[in-house]
Amino acid sequence: MKIHFDPLLIKSDERLAAVRALLQLLEEAVPEHEERDRTELRKRASIQGWDFSEYDMQRQIHDSRFRFWLPRFAAYSVVTLLFTVLEVQLLECASRAQRRLNSPFGPEDIRGRGIESAAVYLIKSGVSDVKQDTAWSTLTDLRDLRNLIVHRAGTSGEKHQETVNRLRETYKGDLEIEETPMDWWNEVLISMKLCRHFTNEVEAFLGRVVADVNAS
Repeated sequence: MKIHFDPLLIKSDERLAAVRALLQLLEEAVPEHEERDRTELRKRASIQGWDFSEYDMQRQIHDSRFRFWLPRFAAYSVVTLLFTVLEVQLLECASRAQRRLNSPFGPEDIRGRGIESAAVYLIKSGVSDVKQDTAWSTLTDLRDLRNLIVHRAGTSGEKHQETVNRLRETYKGDLEIEETPMDWWNEVLISMKLCRHFTNEVEAFLGRVVADVNAS
């Protein structure tokens, strides 16, 4: 039996495996680091004889770092990286389709950017109707979430409030905005469970698209 190695699938699988590894590392490392840092804080307070108010202020800073910022930034990193993998791999699928069809018309000739231009090319060339794929709406949610992170540091703002409300409703319990005093931050909180869901959807989607391209 002849084994066929597909470089496009291998590259996609390796990149997504790295995303999964990052997810696991963040889930395991952040709680461990939080506990270690909290223990060091108690020791420092005891050695230096802090009063309660001084210790409490440092404890709040500690909690803000590990329970507010790190969970957000960890998820932001995964979402941004995952969308980059999707964008690169989908564009490579479109480029392979062009080569297989021996067409002078390529994805770079499509108006638009990123996954949109690649998707339109695959549809117009008759290779894969990606926008009818069961994962497409989830992938556009991933794109909107990535844009919210990259362009607004995860905050909504009036212009993006409709998008935030839609995502909150779609992924209730896994995507929230916790109100803070005086609306200082109000950054999106994304669960690691949702990050895994997006990763699974990207993996399954790219597998189907590669199969369509190879059949063209």
